[in-house]
Amino acid sequence: MRSIAEKICCATVYCSTFSAVTRSQNSDFLRIFFSKSVLWSAQALSHWGWGCKVVHLYLSAGNLLIHLRLFDCSTPTRGVGVEKPVNVLPMTVQNAPPLSLRWAQGQVFTDKHRFRVLVAGRRFGKSYLSCVELLRGAINNPGETFFYCAPTYRMAKDIAWKVLKKLVPKPWIKTKNETDLKLELVNGSTIELKGTENAMALRGRSLSGVVLDEAAFMDAEVWFEVIRPALADKQGWALFISTPDGTASWFYDLWCYCEDDPTTEWRRWCYTTIEGGNVPADEVEAARAQLDPRTFRQEFEASFENLTGLVAISFSDDNISTDAKDISIQPLLLGVDFNVDPMSGICAVKDADTLYVFDEITLTGGATTWDFAEEVTRRYGVDRRVIACPDPTGGARKTSGVGVTDHAILRRSGFTVQSPRSPWKIRDKITAVNTGLMDASGARRVKIHPRCKELIKSLRTLTYAPGTGLPNKNLGVDHAFDAFGYLVLQQFNLAKPEAMGTTTYRLY
Repeated sequence: MRSIAEKICCATVYCSTFSAVTRSQNSDFLRIFFSKSVLWSAQALSHWGWGCKVVHLYLSAGNLLIHLRLFDCSTPTRGVGVEKPVNVLPMTVQNAPPLSLRWAQGQVFTDKHRFRVLVAGRRFGKSYLSCVELLRGAINNPGETFFYCAPTYRMAKDIAWKVLKKLVPKPWIKTKNETDLKLELVNGSTIELKGTENAMALRGRSLSGVVLDEAAFMDAEVWFEVIRPALADKQGWALFISTPDGTASWFYDLWCYCEDDPTTEWRRWCYTTIEGGNVPADEVEAARAQLDPRTFRQEFEASFENLTGLVAISFSDDNISTDAKDISIQPLLLGVDFNVDPMSGICAVKDADTLYVFDEITLTGGATTWDFAEEVTRRYGVDRRVIACPDPTGGARKTSGVGVTDHAILRRSGFTVQSPRSPWKIRDKITAVNTGLMDASGARRVKIHPRCKELIKSLRTLTYAPGTGLPNKNLGVDHAFDAFGYLVLQQFNLAKPEAMGTTTYRLY
């Protein structure tokens, strides 16, 4: 191994690898840059003989510059002594894996603005970039605290905890808490992973830096009332990373603010999934066939989509066809919305990859689930195999008021019930409906008979409530849409297929 002096003499500065020695103007400290980790000794530094008060060792791992304050020198003269040189050895990382960032990630990483906003498509590598940012901050600022925030504690653990532990070399970790998701480094810095579902629990902390991952799905108070004040005393930085969530959100307002920022402290970027470089183009095209156009633009092209106007944006007259007829040899598929008045049902059959909606059931006047089941039996007979896809909350609700849940009534009526245990997210239901009506490639998987007037009316007239991004329930046309949505989600859930409910079928 060459001596330190030889390495320094041969050093050259590159953009991607740091290999040089610099000395501050006031000669208070010495900075040593190397592209490879080495074992340092007091004798080596003494022979080099730079007079300094503080020695900083910079270890370069790939394109990441890592800074460590190792020890203080006792005298600022040639032949300097070293205080507690044994502390140097634990900081060596000869076996640390290299860190690398793709070009788009590097644009954000190398920027010096205090507040940065990154809007990116799915699988861009946002969480990996978050962990690298936090690691750099923790190493460059000994003794300080840094937060990684996700919408929930579970998301923080699933998304970033394993990535962070893999990035940080074990010799650099002083303590690790698997419950609190907290790493304390040997230089006194801490990195903590937090969920923001209870934002008030995060108050009272002083932070030097924070990453808000999937910030669009957090409440505005997380930033304005909790995190922003926590950065004030240390003048800490913040990195917002997220896929977009429509224009009716605080995150979109923040995105717009960056462009007109009078403080010059803010900067923003927008990258698609393809530009992230982690997902091949053919995989993105495959996803195009499974999402409606608006959702595809939002999730993969990082576009802020305006969630105003019609909810069923993919619906058109091309979805209406007299070809949507009953096929008696196929099971009857039944979408059910357990509303007291009206109670709505959508009747369909599925052939190959197409759903044919040929009838609807609308009961008013306080009809019960028993009444609904009797009407289905009256129309299609007791021998017809019926697969009900109802509102998941019917597994606990008792709209009939007789001590039996709505799902139990359907089962007692001889129907097979397919439904997940937890309710669908409203956004998933809307996405599934629009994808079935027409996906991003132009294919239509749903045909509706003209006799289904209530469903057609609902698809044509249901709009979003102003400023919410949620369907407007006050219009009174959402019940048929909901019943149809439960059916589409359960029969071909293109949004989240892993969430489909399972059950057993009757044997004939």
